[in-house]
Amino acid sequence: MARRPARAQTAVEARLVVDHAAIGRGIAADFIGLSFESAILRDGEYFSPRNPSVLGLVRGLGESGVIRIGGNSSERTMWLPGGATVAEGSLAITPFAIDQLAAALRLIGWRLIYGLNLARGSPQAAAEEAAYVAHAVGPQLLAFQIGNEPDGFGRWTAVRPKGYDAAAFLAEWTPFHAAIRARVPDAPFAGPDVAVETDWVAAFAAAAPAGLVLLTRHYYADGPAGAPHVSLEGLARSGERIEPVLRRLEDYGRTFRLPYRIVETNSIFNEGEPGVSDTLGAALWACELMFRCAAAASAGVNFHGGEHNFRPGRDKAYTPIARGADGRHRAAPLYYAMLMFGRAARGALVPARLEPGLDALAAFAVRAADGSLRICLINRDPARAARVTIAAGPRVVAASVLRLAGPGLDATEGVTLGGAVVDDFGRWVPIVHESADRVGDDIVVDVPVASAALVGRMSLA
Repeated sequence: MARRPARAQTAVEARLVVDHAAIGRGIAADFIGLSFESAILRDGEYFSPRNPSVLGLVRGLGESGVIRIGGNSSERTMWLPGGATVAEGSLAITPFAIDQLAAALRLIGWRLIYGLNLARGSPQAAAEEAAYVAHAVGPQLLAFQIGNEPDGFGRWTAVRPKGYDAAAFLAEWTPFHAAIRARVPDAPFAGPDVAVETDWVAAFAAAAPAGLVLLTRHYYADGPAGAPHVSLEGLARSGERIEPVLRRLEDYGRTFRLPYRIVETNSIFNEGEPGVSDTLGAALWACELMFRCAAAASAGVNFHGGEHNFRPGRDKAYTPIARGADGRHRAAPLYYAMLMFGRAARGALVPARLEPGLDALAAFAVRAADGSLRICLINRDPARAARVTIAAGPRVVAASVLRLAGPGLDATEGVTLGGAVVDDFGRWVPIVHESADRVGDDIVVDVPVASAALVGRMSLA
């Protein structure tokens, strides 16, 4: 008999009503994504066929997805073909590193968004680098991005004068674009890759540059890391903070007939907050974030990770894939949220309403092509369990439950999905198999504190 969570006497009760008749909103097959600093390419060893641990963990998230290379370190990159000398303070990107990246992408089957240095680079150098990347990566190249967080150029990075605006950015961006298209006539582009100025997205799209295939923005729930106000409780309550951003991006996508993607996101900006960003609580926040983005017609979400920018040899606190003491890599709590979302988000997101609405409980429903439903229930409450009654209807004949759980909301270790851990090579097989309770035409699911439940295989008679 499968193990079930104990029912807490203080559990809050809610009823979930799913709009079975709704057409729903399709979720892209490559919705899941990872974002890395350009610095990850410096030695050609991370994204390489010689690194089966990382490649296995990436591939374990799904058959298709998007890798984005860029971030703050892209402002220091220098394309270094044979015979060139790297300038002091620059980060060398070599043909060898790109060849390794291309080989890794072929093995995992994911696509690439590749960032180029607008802050300190030149159109000619960017065009040379882009031409090599396009040739090496081939059809797995989704888009080039020129510049990282240009809305910060005149503010927090101070690489441009104060007052640097969208018009100044476009005036600089255009010669880079022209030089790249001259070398790679069919080069695809994404942008503007802004951090906070969402209106730059509309200005960029309105310019309608040739080859523009994707609108992009960053999003962090809170920060900076180290600030006194940053807390796990604050992160858990921040879910709705992204909604105004998503509404505007959805409107821009509809207006300009282009998809948009959150190409860099995570919990706390400036590398993440230990004890917040690396916890089960952050994983539950991330799972809800992905569903919110999917509901707003986002083409996908890329969680930022990898090595700390300012402390070589250490990982960012929020990284989904972390390094173990033995040099191999492991799945961090955030990885488990991405894995759960990937299991759930196969089909179209359909409206689902909790009655009553509860601050710490979220619910999302996905209908597969065969008409079966998957429902994800997320309980962020650290003290109170939930009991959810799903109005399934008489045609639903079976349902399973897969649980994302750990020792507590602040747990940094011991997180499991289906009772199982992901190994160092991305292999995962659930070991706890649970069937949902039926009460008449309803399905009843208990969701313990600080956990999520994926109710799947709600097959129809």
